Amino acid sequence: MLHNKIAALHLLVYFHLSTVMHKKLAGWVIILILVNVSIKLVWIFGVERGVQLAAGFEAYGLYYSLFNFSFVLSIVTDPGINNYLLRSVAQQVATKENIKLFSLKLILSAIYIVITFLSAICSGYDSSYFILLFWLSLYHVLWSFLNFLRSYLKGAELYKAETVFSVLDKLLLILLFIPLLVYDIALSSNLLFFAISQVIAVAISIICCALVLHQNRIFVFQISKLKPDFSILKSLMPFTLFTFLVLAYNKIDSIMLEKMLPNGQLEAGIYAAAYRLLDASNIIYVLFASLFFPTVSRFIAQGKSIRAVVKESFELLMVLAIIISLSCWFFKVEIMHLLYGDKSSSHLSDVFGLLMFNSPFIVLYYIFSSILTAGNKLKALNIISGMGLLINIVLNCYFIPQYLAYGAALSTLIALVVAGLSYQAFYHIYFEAKFPLRIILKLFGFVSILVLGGYLLKYSNIHWLLSLFIFVSGSIITSFLIKLLSLEKIKDMLKMV
Repeated sequence: MLHNKIAALHLLVYFHLSTVMHKKLAGWVIILILVNVSIKLVWIFGVERGVQLAAGFEAYGLYYSLFNFSFVLSIVTDPGINNYLLRSVAQQVATKENIKLFSLKLILSAIYIVITFLSAICSGYDSSYFILLFWLSLYHVLWSFLNFLRSYLKGAELYKAETVFSVLDKLLLILLFIPLLVYDIALSSNLLFFAISQVIAVAISIICCALVLHQNRIFVFQISKLKPDFSILKSLMPFTLFTFLVLAYNKIDSIMLEKMLPNGQLEAGIYAAAYRLLDASNIIYVLFASLFFPTVSRFIAQGKSIRAVVKESFELLMVLAIIISLSCWFFKVEIMHLLYGDKSSSHLSDVFGLLMFNSPFIVLYYIFSSILTAGNKLKALNIISGMGLLINIVLNCYFIPQYLAYGAALSTLIALVVAGLSYQAFYHIYFEAKFPLRIILKLFGFVSILVLGGYLLKYSNIHWLLSLFIFVSGSIITSFLIKLLSLEKIKDMLKMV
């Protein structure tokens, strides 16, 4: 639903620049992340979930499919330009060169709109959907321009303003939609109104951000110098390709569900509802990537070994991901009923339970793709991501007609398993690191203990919320007892970061 993967990719470049920016960045990084996490959780569970319940799973499924369709193509409007701008502002490159980027984004945005509608026509979308698609495409364009302006804030070290504008649009929408949902006002179920509201919220954020930049005498464009410079696109292509491939193999499922099945919109809505908690849990890994990447980059640049920080990070995040995925699997029915009430079903619960098994392999993605990016191994990243996309498409063509949304979840899981393990394999090859067999065996033992405990709790007469609490707390204690985690390890990792 929201932009976890692409946000993480932007963070990788953003925090890589920390070596050329002021030391006070670290404090604002933490504030920025905490504010974003808080707002995003309210957005996901307060607004998105509420809108889906109000509009219905089928209508929301169409919205979700169109959102992801336009989102994947939105790489056209920002093929890495925002990160290029951030780097140049931070390094105090001539302003006139930056001004050329604004006109380039205008042209690319127009091209993006054209490509989106041509692709929609070629994909067989009904023309009645084009109004909603237009507003969603406009949202992605404006969101890209807001990030463009925020790049100036980051580069100029205006961190307070950057923190505000990182959440302002979502905060405005939360203030609008929470009352609509609470009082069951009809507009809350209107998805076109939902899309237009997002456009308006981003537009307000852009205007306010532009005013802040003007007050600080930072000029984004000049009418007399609106001359696009296409030369930078060539250097951005490897990163652009990686971003597109990662987006595509993570967002293609809902699009294929909607197009391949007679009841595709309903199945896409079920998939969206099941994916919501995975999307929320990914916030943890985005937070980690934002801290892990600059550390690894610094170590590589200084010629230091990264094995210790990789080992500690791998153990910590894998333990967390395993606990999350198994907790959701054992209590999938209860969690889905808690979130969606009588709209829940055994089908939704099964899709949700399977999707949550992606969590450990998402950890592999964030850890090892961060390392490969820091080591400038974009060719390997693109090969793996391309393979992941191909596997996902082929498996979706086979599984979706048979198993519906569950088939899409299964395809996603297999593709992510292959991609995640490939990222890890390339890390061991490029950095000549030993395979952590001892840790893997410990993790298998950890999983076995948790599975046994989960089944015992599942079939006990204890209330599921208490069972869930016992399972999670028992899992954490077990991880310390078998020395997968320890206070010393956590302290050592925090010192490295």
